[in-house]
Amino acid sequence: MKQEELVAALKEIERLASSCLAAMSEGKLSAKAKAPPKAKPASAQRNPARAPDFSKQIRHFMNTHAKSMNGQQRFALVVAYLSKGKPGAKVTVETIRGAWSKMTGLLGDYNTAYAVWAKDKGWVDSPEPKVYTIMPGWKEILDADA
Repeated sequence: MKQEELVAALKEIERLASSCLAAMSEGKLSAKAKAPPKAKPASAQRNPARAPDFSKQIRHFMNTHAKSMNGQQRFALVVAYLSKGKPGAKVTVETIRGAWSKMTGLLGDYNTAYAVWAKDKGWVDSPEPKVYTIMPGWKEILDADA
């Protein structure tokens, strides 16, 4: 770039800066003005939670609902499926682990801490050793913000 071009470019920058400062001092622009929030693209928005259909095969059910869930949510979802969503229906740990072991590609490895964390969240309960029941509030895991 030649020196004349540099000088011309700097003068243009100076002109733009001074017009911006003048606009701010006149109150046309607020120094703390924020741009409006951008809308998320349609591909980034989650669909509203679909009502669970327990008549579907377990792998299809898990593939439909468990994709973006963490371990304790997936644990609660397995218990919900095995109990058909009925609070108070008892499901043994052996049944849960057996179902989980057939879907490690979908759910990842089973971790016993998932049960504790799901209990902490109030999604499942353990009325007796090695037995779990689904709690009425478990459907919040299907919500987009859970």
